[in-house]
Amino acid sequence: MLEGDSMKYCVSATWKTALLCLSVTLALSGCEWEFGTIDEDEEGKLTLELADAPVDDLTEVNITVTGVEVKPSDEDALVFTFDEPETYDLLELQNGKTAKLLSNEDVPAESYEWIRLNLSSESGAHYVVGEDGGRYSLAIPSGAQSGLQVNAGFSIDEDDEIELTLDFDVRKSVVNANSTLANYLLRPVLRLVINDEVGSIAGTVDESTVIAVECDNAQDYAGLVYVYEGVDISPDDLGSGTEPVVAVPVVTDEEDPGTYRYEASLLSEGNYTVSYSCDIDNNDVDEAIEFVETESVEVEAGEEAEINFN
Repeated sequence: MLEGDSMKYCVSATWKTALLCLSVTLALSGCEWEFGTIDEDEEGKLTLELADAPVDDLTEVNITVTGVEVKPSDEDALVFTFDEPETYDLLELQNGKTAKLLSNEDVPAESYEWIRLNLSSESGAHYVVGEDGGRYSLAIPSGAQSGLQVNAGFSIDEDDEIELTLDFDVRKSVVNANSTLANYLLRPVLRLVINDEVGSIAGTVDESTVIAVECDNAQDYAGLVYVYEGVDISPDDLGSGTEPVVAVPVVTDEEDPGTYRYEASLLSEGNYTVSYSCDIDNNDVDEAIEFVETESVEVEAGEEAEINFN
């Protein structure tokens, strides 16, 4: 827990709360929950982080958050309110980089139903920036009323320390609004994962493979690697009946320009199918895109599985 004027305390019995955004310390005010006295022997500790899956045609996707709620099964939600609303560029939170929302905080040792990010209702609080440098409005239906919520249960035992990540899949979530009210629409696709129960898949795509499938400009777009739950899954595009868990971009290695790499992180333990395509994938439409190769792989917690497309 940090000390000094930069941090305010809101304490009910033995409860203390603090929120961190990246390396910036935020002051808290107006804790809106009451639990009475909680026995320290009946507490665990909770850490919550925010991450994002990548997207190609935008350089920023910004949402403004006013606080966080965590809902125990048998009690009212714990509401943590920021002193000032904080804006997060979700596209900064990729390839293992996260924003820490709660850090090792005392919470009741029990089961939990959901976690919610409360959003600002101010005009212009949410927006995207395109590759052209333009700033465009982002609408979040019912965002001011219901926030961004993930209904995924988890439990905390006495003296347990649990670290969670709220994985925000921008690629699946942001679509063209085709509306006079906003340029883009956010339909949130969220996953909540336990950090010590996830692994990753990473590897390379051979330069000749990228060239062979005729990417229009491999320096600007070298395709996507699609990751599906299960073994020997027939790959399909975003928006289809067989959607991937995640589709991550293939990018040029800065230290080796002739090498193309990808990384899919925050994957729960289990079996997956991965495939590669260089076709542009519109997540609003079920399209016929060409997949070059398909491989099956097992993901283990804390490990990085390697799959190379050659």
